[in-house]
Amino acid sequence: MQGIRRCSRRNCPNPAVATMTYGYDEATAVIGPLSPLPQPGTIDLCAQHAQSVTMPVGWQVIRLQTEFEEAPPSSDDLLALADAIREASRTEVPPPVRAQREVRRPTDVPRHVPRPRLAVINGEGEDDGPAGPEIHSVEE
Repeated sequence: MQGIRRCSRRNCPNPAVATMTYGYDEATAVIGPLSPLPQPGTIDLCAQHAQSVTMPVGWQVIRLQTEFEEAPPSSDDLLALADAIREASRTEVPPPVRAQREVRRPTDVPRHVPRPRLAVINGEGEDDGPAGPEIHSVEE
């Protein structure tokens, strides 16, 4: 079921009565009757916003209709609303499930390549040379 379309302007609760489309190449905005279905790239407007909309300098506004009236709800809309309410009242709400939280630290994540373990072998008094003590890989 599709509800009543609302005006696309921020915080406007009024029902939409007009649809505005843009022609960027021609710098034109066209405001006409409400389209039967919402379309991407269009803006639905209430009567107040359809009359008061402004465009940037250099753009023109074409109004295909000057009086916009709110469409009355049809019997299909009322039947669909009644069916939706009936259907919602039939479904049982499942009991709440306690969320399980899993804490993962980077050390908990297994690595794909095992990292070699390194050990420092001290030569016990021997000259370590310019590079310092030797480091050997310890195999597991």
